[in-house]
Amino acid sequence: MSLPRNFPRHEGIVLVTLTLLAIAVGTINREFFSFFNIFSLLKNSTIIGLFAVGFFLVLVVGGLDVSFTSIGVVGMYGTVKLALAFYPGAPFVILFVVAALIGAALGLINGLLVTRLQAPSLIVTLGTLSLYRGFLLYFIGTKWIREVPTAMVEFNRTNVLVMTAANGAQVGLHISVAIFLAIVAIVFLVLRYTTLGRSLYAVGGNPVAARRMGINVEAVQTLAYCMAGTLASIAGFLSAVRLRLADPQSLTGSELDVIAAAVIGGAAITGGKGSVIGVFLGVLLIVITNDSLIVLGIPAAWQKVAIGVLLLVAIGMPLLARGRFTASQLRTGGGLVRVGGGSA
Repeated sequence: MSLPRNFPRHEGIVLVTLTLLAIAVGTINREFFSFFNIFSLLKNSTIIGLFAVGFFLVLVVGGLDVSFTSIGVVGMYGTVKLALAFYPGAPFVILFVVAALIGAALGLINGLLVTRLQAPSLIVTLGTLSLYRGFLLYFIGTKWIREVPTAMVEFNRTNVLVMTAANGAQVGLHISVAIFLAIVAIVFLVLRYTTLGRSLYAVGGNPVAARRMGINVEAVQTLAYCMAGTLASIAGFLSAVRLRLADPQSLTGSELDVIAAAVIGGAAITGGKGSVIGVFLGVLLIVITNDSLIVLGIPAAWQKVAIGVLLLVAIGMPLLARGRFTASQLRTGGGLVRVGGGSA
């Protein structure tokens, strides 16, 4: 399989791996390439994908946000409770905007805490993860809400594309997939072609140099957390739409898949590296891996093992490659440093 010359190397590896996996699973089970299964895989990718894109944006600026599931739950549950209490007949657009605003506010809190306290982002977001869940438990409640607003039920039945399967059944591509793909496209364009995108990478790559270039490092970092919170809340809300109920426990356990998708896609924990296309491919790889294990009849417990292995490989391969490159430089004398100072 040949790739364009300008196609990023890591994304190319993920794409080849994804293609080979799909071919292997499709050979074992021909239903894998059916419209029903493809549309189902894309629909299952939306929630993990939105979380992963938000998580990736924080990684780009050199941060780490593990509170995304809590933000998603608060966004989902808070939006439904507000709608039922004040505007049960609210149009879907209004509900969507409310969910986005809740997420943006919680993400803003994360960003301000990280930048103002100058504390490790992992510690801060671990704290807000518990804080947001505690707030939900004490002030809002965590009981299932089965009677969601009518607009959510109607939206759940909306497809952007309907195909006829081999057996004559009508199979639809859910509109949430279109929303996810639109968000991926917007993030791609922002990161690739705007000053904001270059600032995000600059801050993650070298915050000191970015500050000297005149970039407001704290503002860029805070904005990244705000965008991540927005996407997390939208993901939680769309999860409630898909299930047609607000279940605070529905997103529990998805953290590993989200983190693995971003890292497998090429995002660096140290910041300043990666692409949203890579994250998108990573999401597809995670979802197809989980689906293929189900097809092969492998117990669900082994799905986490498989994802963990993929995550370790994604982290380990670049490190091994970098170590071999450094060793090669030393053997050829390219990286030798004399004792008295100066490079060889």
